[in-house]
Amino acid sequence: MTKDEAYNSFHQWLTFRNYAKGTVTDYLYNFRIFSESLPTDFDYSELTDQHAIDFVFKLRSESQWSPSSINLLCSSLRCFYDVIMNRPISIRRLPNVKYTLDDPQIFTDSEIALLLKNADIRLRAMIYLGYDCGLRTSEVARLRIKDIDSRKMLLHIVHSKRGKSRYVKLSQQCLQALRDYWEVYRPSDWMFPGKVEGHIGEFYPAALFHKLLIKLNIRPEDRLTFHCLRHTYGTTLRNDDCDIFTLKKLLGHSCLSSTNRYVRISTSDIQKSASPSDHHIRP
Repeated sequence: MTKDEAYNSFHQWLTFRNYAKGTVTDYLYNFRIFSESLPTDFDYSELTDQHAIDFVFKLRSESQWSPSSINLLCSSLRCFYDVIMNRPISIRRLPNVKYTLDDPQIFTDSEIALLLKNADIRLRAMIYLGYDCGLRTSEVARLRIKDIDSRKMLLHIVHSKRGKSRYVKLSQQCLQALRDYWEVYRPSDWMFPGKVEGHIGEFYPAALFHKLLIKLNIRPEDRLTFHCLRHTYGTTLRNDDCDIFTLKKLLGHSCLSSTNRYVRISTSDIQKSASPSDHHIRP
């Protein structure tokens, strides 16, 4: 089996399984990185577990790859070996790297107001979708007009990460921003159509947002991104006493461990808790 044959088989399988576009891109990129460590004329039918294990361990010890990137690489290789080589590598032999998950960066109310004030009419609508509805940049790009229910005040997010769909609440401010945008651009199918056909690129909202952050010089040291709007949404809802199960549903998380990030950084319950001296000590 040649490198091209292995790559094409992996691509075909990932596409057949309907993996998210970003996941397909990441997995194929990691396969190419791995394949570059092998001789050009290498026969992939001769691959062993040790090839992958040695490559990951060497990369981990010598490079600046973050633990999360290393873990994604491991997932990519475990998947490739399992479905293409029919030779699964156990997670015990090719383990994930343990690391402490940083608290998500969130925007202050004044920063959100500043962003909305300085954004053009299209980016303003996108910001509201991230901040008021918790949408990922890919979900903003793929939003269709028919997915906006102004009667029930709901957005239908269709086939998002891992093929999941969900509903989120549509705020009056977000609806108005979308209507203002529609009055100017008059899209007919995709809310944010591409120049040729289909919708804009999945990372385009993030690119526009990044330019605005640079222009306004908002905390450059924190490397804020469009996804931080989603973090702000989740944190704000949690601080407003949204229960963890509803928040999980709104964010479209597959497991509670992802949603627990917002429980950890929320302080509303801590601020409302009592101190022993409030009830047991009398001066």
